[in-house]
Amino acid sequence: KLENGVVVSVPPSLIPRMKNHFLSLIDDTIDVLWGTNGNIWIQRKLGLGSSGNNETNKDLAELQENLRAKHASEPVTIEQRQSLCRLRNAIECLRSVHVMVTPENVEKVYRKSVEDGMTPFQMLASGQIIQLTSCVRK
Repeated sequence: KLENGVVVSVPPSLIPRMKNHFLSLIDDTIDVLWGTNGNIWIQRKLGLGSSGNNETNKDLAELQENLRAKHASEPVTIEQRQSLCRLRNAIECLRSVHVMVTPENVEKVYRKSVEDGMTPFQMLASGQIIQLTSCVRK
């Protein structure tokens, strides 16, 4: 079950086949699931559960379920929301100019928007999309 995130849909032809379709981006703070069907799920990083001695007897599935429940119950901070929005908008920028939506391209557009001091909302202006994607268009 996917929680605390957002789904972005792009044409499936813009998502290349990768060895691993579940990656952590933006300094390991956001988890991204790249679907070959064109759906991309973005969520904040799942926290790692503690592996103390009292948990060694627990079933792995139970530990994972507890981790997901904890992740779902924790509120998303403003900084995390802005980061999720910025990453979503970076994907939308690439989709708008029909550029391959790869982790590398998404991070380049994300970082360029931060360098240029844009808010996530400003990223989707048509002139800004051209400027942001200039580093990945050929």
